[in-house]
Amino acid sequence: MIIAILFGAVAAVAQAPPLTLADIGLVGSECARYDAAADRYIVSNINGPNPGFLSVVTPDGTVETLHWIDGSASRLADPFGLFIEGERIYVADVDAVRIYDRRTGAPASSVVVPGALRLNDLTVAKDGTIYVTDSGKGDQPGAIYRISRRGKVVQWAARNDALEKPNGIALLPDGTIVHGGRGVNLVFRNAAGKVLRERTLPTGRIDGIVALKDGSLFVSSQDGHVVYHVGPGMGPITVVAKDIEVPAAIGYDSKRNRLIVPQIRAASLTLVDLPPR
Repeated sequence: MIIAILFGAVAAVAQAPPLTLADIGLVGSECARYDAAADRYIVSNINGPNPGFLSVVTPDGTVETLHWIDGSASRLADPFGLFIEGERIYVADVDAVRIYDRRTGAPASSVVVPGALRLNDLTVAKDGTIYVTDSGKGDQPGAIYRISRRGKVVQWAARNDALEKPNGIALLPDGTIVHGGRGVNLVFRNAAGKVLRERTLPTGRIDGIVALKDGSLFVSSQDGHVVYHVGPGMGPITVVAKDIEVPAAIGYDSKRNRLIVPQIRAASLTLVDLPPR
């Protein structure tokens, strides 16, 4: 059953109640990603003034290893966005992208981003190119950087107020890069950084973006306290999770058709099983 809500073109899909995992040791849970090869969830924890850490959570909600990668031992300060590609886990960490072995959690390498203020989220192309957002700091605007496979860093989208402090970023199957920020627009760019189009959502402060194989997106909005499904092109916008206080950098469990929604202030993880699409 589909229930229409605000803005006419937006609908909310009826589904089973979500499961929220609270009081499990997470601290400032910012990002969650599905590690399909190991069938597990990797969660980044900002951890206030203390070194951050990454946790491993099983799909049944069990914390397998709370401090799997611990900042006190691996120079990890404030892990925000995560991306899993092949045998590597990429982490956006203030002014550097840190790379770890997906199987063991051992440090593999890192790339310092000169001039970065607060790296936030990232995505990695098949050729190893990294795109990472910088949400700025205070009144200072954000930027987006591109890091080549050889480690060369360039400012891909110049630091500018028009970027609206970019946060979530994802790569579509056709190579288009999409990002969002404090506003209500998703911005789509080609590999050269040229804006191709924009898509306006009902609510803004866009955080996590997950690109699906069909070109559609899952997008979390902190202002709306929701997660949207955005159809390809000008397809419909559907609310697939609601009443979430601060939905951050979401993940998607493709095996179970499940959203993984970290909540920073609540230090929790909400699992939302979606109806068949």
